[in-house]
Amino acid sequence: MTMSKAKKARQKLAQQGRMAPDALRGSWQGVNPMLKRTPTLQEKQAKLNKKHRRNHANYSDGSFCIYKMKKSRCTAI
Repeated sequence: MTMSKAKKARQKLAQQGRMAPDALRGSWQGVNPMLKRTPTLQEKQAKLNKKHRRNHANYSDGSFCIYKMKKSRCTAI
């Protein structure tokens, strides 16, 4: 039987000591799919509750805000 051009090219790469493309196929690149899991409902809710909470004592830049209240004058009729 004759060999295809692709098979000849693969064999040539193997003879030259280069990386064969079939060795790279199906590789997960170090990812183990058994370790991935979806978060539980409690984990999702905890993440949302903690999302915008920060300790503002550590982020103090020395600024402050003053509110000026107008005095209302009451007149008796």
